[in-house]
Amino acid sequence: MSTSFTSASAIPIDATPGVNRRSAHNDDARQRGGRLSQAVRSWFGKEEEQEAPSLFQQIGLFLDSHQLEPSPAHYELAHGYLTRSDRKLIEAVDRAIARLGRLTPDAAELILGEVRTDMSAEMLAGLIDKAQSGLTHIAGLARQSGADAKAYGQALETKVADLLEGSRDETIAALVELTGSMIEKTRAAEQQLRDAGKQMNQLRGSLAEARRLAESDQLTGLANRRAFENRFRRAVMQARETGKPLALAFCDIDHFKQINDTHGHDVGDRILKFVAQRLASASGNNCFVARHGGEEFVMLFEGMTAEEAGRVVDNVRADLEERRLVAKQSGEPIGRVSFSAGVASLMEADTGRAMLRAADQALYRAKNEGRNRVEVAG
Repeated sequence: MSTSFTSASAIPIDATPGVNRRSAHNDDARQRGGRLSQAVRSWFGKEEEQEAPSLFQQIGLFLDSHQLEPSPAHYELAHGYLTRSDRKLIEAVDRAIARLGRLTPDAAELILGEVRTDMSAEMLAGLIDKAQSGLTHIAGLARQSGADAKAYGQALETKVADLLEGSRDETIAALVELTGSMIEKTRAAEQQLRDAGKQMNQLRGSLAEARRLAESDQLTGLANRRAFENRFRRAVMQARETGKPLALAFCDIDHFKQINDTHGHDVGDRILKFVAQRLASASGNNCFVARHGGEEFVMLFEGMTAEEAGRVVDNVRADLEERRLVAKQSGEPIGRVSFSAGVASLMEADTGRAMLRAADQALYRAKNEGRNRVEVAG
């Protein structure tokens, strides 16, 4: 299904070549690491001089020793590692250093992405617990209001009986007192319910944000692998129930390591974002696009056959192939960026796992047969 295109247009990618830019940032990191202690002393004052500068100095030295840019993300990672506040982060950093000799920018980004996803998942679980507690509290208020209303009704029946037998004035006074008490309890319950409702609305917003973070790729803004797997399971079940077709495509950027090595990771990141935007813009309401990991993306087509999905993917591939990218700040040409793709569908006897395997094998064929092409399984 591969098609050749000769027209070209320069698309600026907002990045400076990674080697020069990274070198400049490394120089900045060394200078900032040396100035860190003095800056903190002037901020915290003499009382904090013995404790606060020590941690900031360590962070500066950590970034300098691993040649990491002094970015907020790297400060976050260094702080978590040096304060020993996150066991998973510490173990991941130690493994990366043991494997690579130092903590590279790629390894740092990967570790932060994993840790933030774990934090979002933990936050999600905590918010769910709070929401359940809030619902239990509201249910308790409702039960208490019902009990108060029942007690009021019983007391009212008693006073009506007394009205027939006793003093009219005394009974009316008792009824007024009883009614006033019930009104006060009702007002208190209404206020408690209003307060609980506000808390639940705040929790609902926090819950939605935590879920979004837990299912989003930090770099591209697309759904992440966790979100795809959840969506894929539901889509397979629905396709089985309705009999509608379901197709899937794995898309992998060609020669991405070469792009990183030649132009630097900043340009590589912008290429990932650019390809993500092209894939997302081509998808309709029935297509779900996610970053599957590294330079690989996945597209899930509900209600489409493998052949139909293959044509959509190939149109994106052809459009991307036409473009000639350049680094916006330096003007250095990046050249053509392409991807290879493998497409498969959910057949009558297939399982979801078999569908994933078929798409992956089709992608492997596309890579082996020259790249920049779409292969459909079957």
